[in-house]
Amino acid sequence: MDPVTLESALEKKCKNHLWLVWLFFLTSTPGIFNSMHITSYVFLGGDPSFSCDIPELVESNWTMEQIIEISSPGMNKQSCVKYDWNYTLLSEMGFDQARHYCNHTEKPEVIKCYGYIFDEETKGQTIVSQWDLVCDNLPLRSTAQVGVAIGKFFGAFIFGLFADRFGRKKIFCFSCFLYMVAGPAGALVNDYLLFIILRILVGVAGSGVYEAGYTILSELTVKHYRAYLGCLYNVSYSVGLILLPLAAYFTNNWQQLQLAISVPTIFLLIHCWYLPESPRWLITRGKLEKASIIIGSKCCLDFEGNAHHQKIVQDQNHPWYKKVIIFLKNYFMLFSTFELTKRILICYLGWFVGNLYYYVIALNGANFTVNEYLYVGLNGICEVPGYTILPLVVLTYYGRRSAGIALFTVSGIAVLIIMFVPQGWPVMSMAMIGRLTVSAVFSVIILQTSELFPTEHRNTAVGSSLTVAQFGTMAAPYIVDILGKKIWWIPTTLCGVLSLLCAFVLFFIPETRDTPMLDTLSEMNQGKESHTNDTESAS
Repeated sequence: MDPVTLESALEKKCKNHLWLVWLFFLTSTPGIFNSMHITSYVFLGGDPSFSCDIPELVESNWTMEQIIEISSPGMNKQSCVKYDWNYTLLSEMGFDQARHYCNHTEKPEVIKCYGYIFDEETKGQTIVSQWDLVCDNLPLRSTAQVGVAIGKFFGAFIFGLFADRFGRKKIFCFSCFLYMVAGPAGALVNDYLLFIILRILVGVAGSGVYEAGYTILSELTVKHYRAYLGCLYNVSYSVGLILLPLAAYFTNNWQQLQLAISVPTIFLLIHCWYLPESPRWLITRGKLEKASIIIGSKCCLDFEGNAHHQKIVQDQNHPWYKKVIIFLKNYFMLFSTFELTKRILICYLGWFVGNLYYYVIALNGANFTVNEYLYVGLNGICEVPGYTILPLVVLTYYGRRSAGIALFTVSGIAVLIIMFVPQGWPVMSMAMIGRLTVSAVFSVIILQTSELFPTEHRNTAVGSSLTVAQFGTMAAPYIVDILGKKIWWIPTTLCGVLSLLCAFVLFFIPETRDTPMLDTLSEMNQGKESHTNDTESAS
């Protein structure tokens, strides 16, 4: 039996729409936890007001406002320095007399703070107040977010290799159990380094359930359903963004929030129990009877002795180190010609900017001085049409290149306008337009990347582009926390400029709509020559 017969059997299976909905539910809903964990930094990190910790004044029951007025008058409310007064003497005077003394005495030198006190009445305790992640330690606050991105980065690579060897379902189940352990444990630790390690593990788990779930869904469905379910797959991220601010609103500190978004992962046991293994993987491992049971047809048994099947089994049985060597060899082949190099670098830029833009907008609510609960919820609501309706409409009437140029242009202009409008709803509206369009960018760019490269390079091009995109995820919190503290509109302005740059460079790649998928490098070169001749004739 050839793969066409397998596709026919799967098509018959997919006509059971109840089964198809159940499969989609099992594979996609873990994305809710992915979304909540990677965006929870907005509330876990918080941005509480703080002042220098002056033990002599704290022990005398001075309020935070009184301490700021004496230790750093006229300075930034969140100052990292203080006047070097004799605070023991001031505490003995009392506040009123100490203020009179300080106002009529020459100011001493300014020195760095060595500890801080935080206003925890508004937002409760956050990881910032837990570990003093301000001033010189501010990059450590961003690292709490980057930890998840690092985990996703390495998880995608490691599980990509292991899923071929051990099966998609085993990787999915292992990642679910990792979620169930690392997530709640993150709320119970008192050590910052251990907390970061657990955040990395959460990222690894998120990458595992996402990649394995998507692979099982795509390998158990046929082309007609695969396209629509692929667009809907990321809607679970939007659901997570809508639920996260509700969880944050009804919890009192970062530990409670961490537990609120982690403990429900116990429901993933249902997914582990009922989720089927990919029949395509089972066939490659020679488990033809199990594959036939899942599909509901004995057609898989005909693969025994099939030459195509034996070749696939040989490829899958390569040891992991050989797969790494093969991957690196295929990766460097992407730079073997000028045309390939140009295409892959443009794709890398688009993926990187898309991820950077996405997370800068998601994490930037504090710099916009808007209601963060409402802001995060609106991000989730805007994503739904961004993942579904908008890309389908745009791709129906326009080509891949035209759609990418239009979406990057609109998203870039939207966040550049933020510099010139009043803070509040005008800023939030522009940010949501950017969020809507950049969400649609992902649907366009993954399709465009897969069509720009021949079959022999396609998987490596898409996989390496996903890897490069994670660098945008890692850079976003540092840009928001460090540059945004200096001038609040710098992060969005940077994203706006880069988005317009992406729109510009997309002019240098060919349109792939209504063109056959490339199989070989020679076909790509022939298509390039044809495109060049057409352009010259039009001139």
